[in-house]
Amino acid sequence: TPHKTPRPNDSRPQHEIDGNGNTPPVKLAPWQQAVSDDPSRFKCISAGRRSGKTYLAIRELCWYAHQPNKNVFYVTSSYRAAKMIVWKPLKDQLLNLRWVKKINESELSITLKNNSVISLKGSENIQALRGISLSYCVIDEAAFCDPDLFPEVIRPALADQRGDAMFISTPCGKNNYFYNLFNLASTTPGWNSWSMTTLEA
Repeated sequence: TPHKTPRPNDSRPQHEIDGNGNTPPVKLAPWQQAVSDDPSRFKCISAGRRSGKTYLAIRELCWYAHQPNKNVFYVTSSYRAAKMIVWKPLKDQLLNLRWVKKINESELSITLKNNSVISLKGSENIQALRGISLSYCVIDEAAFCDPDLFPEVIRPALADQRGDAMFISTPCGKNNYFYNLFNLASTTPGWNSWSMTTLEA
């Protein structure tokens, strides 16, 4: 188990806050709550399909973006996959919370009233993602993304803000970057990892 060093401003609300200041209850499964509450900077989750990974990803994207002027990315294997998996439920969540200022359908980005921006990206061309500064990033289906995505592009983008990242994926054998990252997370300070089947979730 990695040594977990609490990071500044890591205390997390048990409820989201909507545009009227109301706090509807957050319904997280025990494993989702454990991941969300963990103070590690980098989190790796290997879980089966329909286990609630996407729900947790949306919750975390919203949590980081509720702080003003943040730049938050969701990246997966392709632009098409990002749109298919996350776009509608993310929009619905943010509209329900009444946080939205502007929605850009062509760029898959949402600007909030606090000037934070959540953007969905594909990893087909990681060079197009260079040169940005990020507050937080979710890399979904990380086993199927370009292995250079995190070390060459996302980690440098997180550096100046000392942003966090979460890697989530369905298992895909041992011959991929996510498998190596998952093993690294179990022994590296500031990292943590979780593994479960769909039935366990």
